[in-house]
Parts: sequence; C-alpha cells; structure tokens
Amino acid sequence: MRSLLVYLAGSRRRRRRPDARETSAPSRDDNTMSAPGHPHEPPAGDQPMAAPPSPEQPRPGHRQSPRGAIRAIILFVALSVLLFTFSGGMLFQRFVVSPPSGGASAAPNAQAGGPDAINQAWQLIQDKYVDQKAVDANQMTEAAISAMLATLHDEGHTRYLTAEESQAQTESLSGEYVGVGIQVEQRTEGIVVVAPIDGSPAMEAGVRPGDILVSVDGQDVSTRTVDDVVKIIRGPEGSKITLEFRRAGEANPLSFTLTRRKIEVSPVAWVMLDDHIALIRLSQFSTGAGDDIIKALDAAKKQGAERVILDLRNNPGGYVNEAIKVASTFVPEGSTIFVSQFRDGSRQEHKAEPQAANIGDLPLIVLINQGSASSSEITAGAIRANTPNATLIGERTFGTGTVLSTFELDNGGTILLGTELWLTPDGRMIRDHGIRPDVQVGLRDGQYPFIPVNNAGPLPDNLNDFQLEWAIDVLRNTSATTP
Repeated sequence: MRSLLVYLAGSRRRRRRPDARETSAPSRDDNTMSAPGHPHEPPAGDQPMAAPPSPEQPRPGHRQSPRGAIRAIILFVALSVLLFTFSGGMLFQRFVVSPPSGGASAAPNAQAGGPDAINQAWQLIQDKYVDQKAVDANQMTEAAISAMLATLHDEGHTRYLTAEESQAQTESLSGEYVGVGIQVEQRTEGIVVVAPIDGSPAMEAGVRPGDILVSVDGQDVSTRTVDDVVKIIRGPEGSKITLEFRRAGEANPLSFTLTRRKIEVSPVAWVMLDDHIALIRLSQFSTGAGDDIIKALDAAKKQGAERVILDLRNNPGGYVNEAIKVASTFVPEGSTIFVSQFRDGSRQEHKAEPQAANIGDLPLIVLINQGSASSSEITAGAIRANTPNATLIGERTFGTGTVLSTFELDNGGTILLGTELWLTPDGRMIRDHGIRPDVQVGLRDGQYPFIPVNNAGPLPDNLNDFQLEWAIDVLRNTSATTP
C-alpha cells in the first residue's frame, strides 16, 4: 500500500514541546521582533531551487538487491551489538557515534562484493555465536532498517515504524482513537487537562480543565512525559482505567474510574475573540482536517468574523491531500500551493481547488513556530505567496521539505520514505531552512500557545500568549509595532 504523507516525528536538532493531546496536544530559536510590514529577507539558502540534472545511472555489475542491502545493514547492527557485549560499550560508541571517514569514495568499496561477505558473516553468527539467546533476527532487522534510513539524513521525516508504531500513527491521523477523551498538556506544574472532549467518558465523569494528572491506575506519572502518559491512558475498547487528579480548591486528590471507548476528535477548534476576530487552530492535518477547517471558517463568517487568525503552531503535519484542501481555503482558486520535485528532476505544480468557504479579502494572520512542520509549512508557504491580505507571525518553521510515501513491509512494519521534495510556489527550497515569518516574535518565558477548545465557556482574561496577543493587536491596529 502506498500513500502520501507529510508529517514530522521525533526530534532533530531542536526539541518541540508537546501540544495538548491524549490526544496529547504534541511544542526553534529567534525571539527577535520586527514591525509588521517589514518582513525578514529569506536566508541565503532560501533561494529558488533549480531543477537538478538527471541522477547518475548505476554502473553494470555494481547493483545489489534490496534484500542484500538490508542484510548488509542487519549484519552491521548485529556485529555492533556483539562487539558491545565483549568491549563494555567502547566499540559500540565508536561504531555509532563516530561516523566512518572516507566520504563518497567509501560507497563503491562498501558495495563491491558486500552481500556475499555479509551473508557468510550472518550465517556464522547464526551457527557459531556462543549465546544463541542473544541472536534476535527480528530485532536486528528492525534496527538495521532504521539505521539504513538514518544514513539518508532526512531527519525526523524518512523513518521506519514497527507494526505497533505504524498502527499508532494510523490511529493518530484517522481522527479517532480509543481512550477516555481528555486533552492534556505538559506544563511546569505537571500534566494538565486542557479540556475534556465533548461527550467523552472524562467529561461525563466530571474531569475539568486545569485538573493536574498525578497517577494512572495507581502509578505515579508526575515525572513522566506527556507521550508516555498518553500511551498508558489509551488501551482496548471497553477496558477500565483509574485516573487521579489534583484540583485547585480540593484538599485531596480526585479519583475517576473510566471505561475506554472510541473517541472521535477534530483537529480543528475555534473561538470568537473580541472585535470580531476569529481564532482557528489546526493541530494536525489528519483525516477530515480540510472539511473541519471549511466548517470552522464558514461558521466564523456567519457569526460576524471580520478578521481571522489561523494558528499552525506546533502542528507536525499530516496528509498532503488535507494540506491542499486547507491551503485552498485561504488562497485564491487556481493558485499554486506547492511544487513537487521528483528524483529525476521533473516537477509538478499542485493547484488550489474550489472550496465551500474561502478567506476572501478578510485580513488573515497565520501563527507559526519551530514546531510547525511539513503540511503546516506547505500551507504557510502557499498563503504567503498567494494571499496579499495575510501576514505570517511567530518563529521560523521546522524546515521539513520531503513528501513521504508509505510502504508496508511483510513484517507489519512501515517505511515512510521521502519520494518527493516540495518547494514553495516560487520555487524556494524549505528543507533545512524553514519558512521565516513576516513578523518574527517568540513567546515570553513560561508561556505556551493558547489552545482554544470548542464549547469550553468564556475565555480567560489573560491569554498568556505573546504571539497571539501581538497578532490580535496587529489586526486591531495595522500600524502597531508592539502589542
């Protein structure tokens, strides 16, 4: 099965703070500010990219089968593990941490005659290694595939997923999961409930925004990461789980025993701010994201929205078809959204399609930060290039520039492989450069992006979100230079 995906996972050079989710909602460097209307110039690397020449064809006699290449990597990992057993870690560190020298000239030597020698050594391990229990072919295979993909340096994007990881990602992007229905966020005080999802077991039981999760089934989670806690909370449909919370004003922790069930969750939430400003947040480009964005924008306009803020902060990406639909809602019909570049150098433009709702000429601000990646960058780049009434505010985006194809393996695992580069409508390469905002500003210490929740009641008096406050001030007064 093959499908296109534009998604960020894991970390590269910089960490992202998780967003609110138990969904946990999954959050690089410049905090300087400039006045609206004076966009930063793109870095030298962000120049329009010329189509590369056709790739060199492999020479006869030097092509090896994919199976042989995989077994070569498998043996490398296997030998590394075995050497680690005898050397106490020194050789393991040398193999993994210190890359081999030789550069490009090392590749032909590594390929020539490699599979035969690898097969011999592989068989020696199977037949002769003293501790037969230590030889785990499946574990070595998965580690080897990951190591092979890591050599491509498409960090945080091209990767291998085990069968369990593949299932979890499919679930994450499907718009539904099995759990108890709380959106949580990691803050300084711990793992905090942003809001229970409407109609969920958590809402029915009385879990409230602001509750701090302290234990799951009696297990202390105060020092665990939000990703770890999410994995613990999710489980088989119909099973029970007990969550314990601290709540302001309560002397003792509150305990809730909940039954897991299927939860449908939209990646879109929106609220109407003062002065007819609609804030629309998109957490990821999962199934149905485009339709939900259209519904939110249409509802906001019907309720009198005169200006719009689209929040793409900490949005790691998702399906490319959803990115096209979302971007089509904020650019004129027929505009170029992005350009695919294939391995042979050929290119294909992707155009905006007509949607049931469109931003039109309403003033628009797009919030981005270092956690905005992949489909978020496609959308932000399309809006910048095609929507004159839009302004990008925040921080430079992550810089992911490959479109992934999904390939399922016989062992149930999946390879997400970068099969296309994507460029902005004017041909700029985003990979490793990201998209710079027109107005560059970071959050203040101790602040997190404000996360709107549908039907959550009145908004707090203090949003505690400097980027959002600046965006609001710019929409209220286009000549403003500070919030």
